[in-house]
Amino acid sequence: MDYRYLVVEGSIGSGKTALSRKLAQHFECELLSEAPEQNPFLTKFYLNAANHGLATQLHFLMERAAAASIVLEEDRQHQRVVSDFLLEKDQIFVPIVLQDDEATLYWQVKQQVLPEYPVPDLVIYLQGKQTANKQDSNGSQSAHYKLFPNGYMTQVDDEYSHFFHLYTHAPLLIANTDELDFIHNDEHFQLLLNTMQNMRGSRHYLNLNETTPQ
Repeated sequence: MDYRYLVVEGSIGSGKTALSRKLAQHFECELLSEAPEQNPFLTKFYLNAANHGLATQLHFLMERAAAASIVLEEDRQHQRVVSDFLLEKDQIFVPIVLQDDEATLYWQVKQQVLPEYPVPDLVIYLQGKQTANKQDSNGSQSAHYKLFPNGYMTQVDDEYSHFFHLYTHAPLLIANTDELDFIHNDEHFQLLLNTMQNMRGSRHYLNLNETTPQ
């Protein structure tokens, strides 16, 4: 199957950026990366979530609106795009970060800024154990983990699981990252490509020994 717009998602530390980059290299296409470290409000949010949550989410919204335009333009030119973020992932983070009036204001602004957005041809959700204690490729915990507010990673992991349990907007491939290493194991990466090529229906589970349609 020809996936023109492909998204890789997963909780913080799941490896979605590395896999997106590898897929973009494999397909020789454009990579859209969210690059949260470029959000000037993010560190302030980690240090004082109550005061900087709205600004943080609005900045991400502006970046996603720009990304939506890129996807639409690439589609008009019949080009493929791989992205390491879902445009509606604010449905995961806004309930954690914003309360009451701020959440209402955010959704009102989004309706003006991004009333419509392209739907992926396939979403790959990297699902594994909680990512809060995962380590980076150098074997040491990434520095930004230390800034997370208490309980933040548990909330994020729970919201990701809940969101994708109910997700129906695009075909979904759920990959078990506790068993599969798409970056360092070429056989696992080829298994992913084969599953993508042969996927039928709206939802599949990819484990090491089998794929299960739903």
